[in-house]
Amino acid sequence: MSGKIITLFIALTCCAAAPAMSQEASGGVEFFQSTLEDILDTPLLAASYAEEKPSDAAATAYVITAETMDKRGYFTLADLLEDMPQFQVQRNSDVRRLNLVSVRGIPYNERIVILYDGVRVTPPTGDLLTIGSQFSLKNAERVEIVLGPMSSVYGADAFSGVINVVTRRADGVLAGGSYGSFSTRAGLLSAAGRRGNAKDAPRFSVAYDAAASDGPELPDLYRKDYAWYNGQYQQGLVRQSIYSTATVGVPVRPYDAAESGSFLDARITLGDFEAGLIKMRESHSSSIGVKPEYTLYTDDARFITGYWTLYARHAYTPPDESWKLTTLVSHYRYMIDPETKFINSFSSYQDAYKYASAQTSYFEQALSFEPAEGFPVLAGVTFQDNSVLPYTSDLDHKFDTEKSPASQGFVYTGSTIAVDFYSLRYSNTGAFMRVQTPEVANTVFTAGLRYDYNTAYGETWNPRAGLVWKPGEESRGTFKILYGEAYMAPSPFYTHKHFGAFIATSTAAGYYSNFFHVPNEDMKPEKVRSVEAAAAYNFGHGLRVSVNPYYNKVSDLIQDVITGSGTFHGMPVYNIEKAMNTGTMESYGATLKADAVVVSGHWRFEPWAAYTYSGGNLDGGVVPFNSEHTAQGGVSLLRGRWVVTPKLLYRSHCHDADGGRVGSFVTADLYARYTAPRASGFSVYMQVKNLFDRRYYNAAYGGGADHMDGAPQNPFEASAGFSFKF
Repeated sequence: MSGKIITLFIALTCCAAAPAMSQEASGGVEFFQSTLEDILDTPLLAASYAEEKPSDAAATAYVITAETMDKRGYFTLADLLEDMPQFQVQRNSDVRRLNLVSVRGIPYNERIVILYDGVRVTPPTGDLLTIGSQFSLKNAERVEIVLGPMSSVYGADAFSGVINVVTRRADGVLAGGSYGSFSTRAGLLSAAGRRGNAKDAPRFSVAYDAAASDGPELPDLYRKDYAWYNGQYQQGLVRQSIYSTATVGVPVRPYDAAESGSFLDARITLGDFEAGLIKMRESHSSSIGVKPEYTLYTDDARFITGYWTLYARHAYTPPDESWKLTTLVSHYRYMIDPETKFINSFSSYQDAYKYASAQTSYFEQALSFEPAEGFPVLAGVTFQDNSVLPYTSDLDHKFDTEKSPASQGFVYTGSTIAVDFYSLRYSNTGAFMRVQTPEVANTVFTAGLRYDYNTAYGETWNPRAGLVWKPGEESRGTFKILYGEAYMAPSPFYTHKHFGAFIATSTAAGYYSNFFHVPNEDMKPEKVRSVEAAAAYNFGHGLRVSVNPYYNKVSDLIQDVITGSGTFHGMPVYNIEKAMNTGTMESYGATLKADAVVVSGHWRFEPWAAYTYSGGNLDGGVVPFNSEHTAQGGVSLLRGRWVVTPKLLYRSHCHDADGGRVGSFVTADLYARYTAPRASGFSVYMQVKNLFDRRYYNAAYGGGADHMDGAPQNPFEASAGFSFKF
């Protein structure tokens, strides 16, 4: 398959490249001519709600432009984050999240707030978040990444950082598609324009991106890890439970770990008013990272999430532009699709359907002004109303969203006991302020504070402060000292999650259970306190070197804990687990990063490299899903309208949630792109992942006897595609 794709790519690009080759022969064509400052210091909004360069922001911030994404082949957010310093992506790791992301050693996707055009698209209720192909970047103008706690502006869950994807605003049509290994396919259609020629004429835009992959046949590639699948399962046998060596019979069905995602962004703009809809959907196997002796890797074992945000925003600035008032109203809907189900030992290999839904209505009013020259102030108030049906227990048949839960006859697996459902309603009121002092001795001081009151768990205060120093008027260096706090609200997923199965007995008790995870409504927010420094120096116009040390302390950490034996619904349970605020976590480390632009004749080289040390401890033990040593780097080679980018990623060993060790690895990727002259608007590209076809592992989420020692990663993958602008 990969050979056919490479042959197709060469044929397409040879035809398309002919004009460029002749132009190069007559003196060369320079494409992607941005300076290093253009690449690294494109202004962003996410750090403070005000436009500023990353080097000026009182935060560690990065901007990745559309040009950089075109050079390196970032099509989804997961692709980009894998190359970002202080991010670690454990791919194919988690049955619910699919790809598990850690930032500065702090794991879990829900601790990152993700925005599209400043509008939140991650669950405000802290529900489970898959970071997969649904987070499309194909229509992105830039991606803004702010590291560290940002609750001083964004409130709950801006714990590890904030990511803002700014979408393309230019008029025209963008279309594209790709196909590759394992029947991986994707397609994009984006259109934008005005109705009429007047300056204030309504502007419309819509973008739709969909991707899917059948995935590799991992049992053929990792025969030791899938020995049970290739042996006993082919005879129709699986383990009864993690507490027994007994086997039970199940139907034998083909291996399936397909995944898919879709992204829709529609918007209308009329002057200073904007309204839009952002909708996403993602589906993947609900057996990811679990040993095949305890789960079924079949096509109907799926975890499917969908969410959409409907929003309206208005910005008013008076004629003298002395202040600006911004109003944002949105309604968010999250759902674990009723088709979601597990088929594993915890459900006695019966269909265990899942469901959850949440709705959030949100209002924000922000005022920015300058009471004195060079003294910007941002102040705002927010209100958020949440209505939640939390993550259900295992359901023996599909949830009907048109009926009340109690009317559907759900019982706990293996029993006649009615399933518990919860209906939650709570709100959050917040107020925030940020001030920035005028420059004194080449130093700017920024401070912010946010207060939140939540009807479910009370109040929180979250400050943030930073000093930015640029010595000398023509300084090539920037130095920062930063402090911040943030909180992670206790999600209904953790407070009300419960699952397990009963086993019938002939005794008077009726039923018993080997394991049940039970609800715990008495939890409070996690809290993080962070201090960091940053220094960057420009060696001329072609090289920037930076260093960024940090220290985080997390308290009231929410973790799943086995509390011993007990009862559930009056029935004996030998192992009870529940989420609790228990223990503390420290994470600390530093990143050394270098970026350069070198021009030699008709060639242009854009190398980048970063090394990150990430240490820490969780209650005195290792921090899971965190490699102490990570090196990321690559170089974009440009000539004429060609770009070729090889990349390397090294991560040292890490541990899963139970302390199990997962080995170190090095992988290489390759991306090549040809862009025809602007008048044609045509581009063609090829992407190869895991270039040297390594067999390696990421940490599997969950730990425990049923989880793999490491999540097997995909082999060599190749794809080819095109895009067309007109």
